[in-house]
Amino acid sequence: MSRPIPTLDQRHFTVDEYHRMAETGILAPDERVELIRGVIRKMSPKNRAHVIAAALVHDLLRDALKGLASVYPEAPLVAEEIDSEPQPDVMVCSNPDTRTYGTARTRPLLIVEIADSSVEYDLKEKASLYATAGIPEYWVVNLVDRVLLVFRKPGRGAYEVRLPLSGGESVSPEAWPNLAFEVSSLFP
Repeated sequence: MSRPIPTLDQRHFTVDEYHRMAETGILAPDERVELIRGVIRKMSPKNRAHVIAAALVHDLLRDALKGLASVYPEAPLVAEEIDSEPQPDVMVCSNPDTRTYGTARTRPLLIVEIADSSVEYDLKEKASLYATAGIPEYWVVNLVDRVLLVFRKPGRGAYEVRLPLSGGESVSPEAWPNLAFEVSSLFP
């Protein structure tokens, strides 16, 4: 006779509880974790290609959007309504004054994730999370397949538009359609 397997309950955390864990030392200052839908998740380690791609994307967007927007590397995105605080590789916010980060005076317009070991997670879980949070545009720089996936028009936990772009093509952020970047410039 077999015994039923017990169901394991998970304890979900709020953004405030997550911050208190960091403040009290439960989470180490250098611990690479993020809060996703109430669950504390370890972040994937970064390899050389990931670091280079993140720097390329950050520098390219920062230089092109100077005076138009703020570009942050690995800045936490607080999404309290869905108990989340992911740390995207690059976040572009509406206000060009970097001192307005995290205030009502600025909002994220574009988030970029660099994906190598986390491709499936970034394309599914993170895309759903960012769409639910109302992020207008989300890019995934897929280092494995060397393709840029552009997600637009968030709604009901998903993006309506998904554009795959490869090396010889160019991409323009929806908020700044007059800017164009060669997709190949986003890859190491």
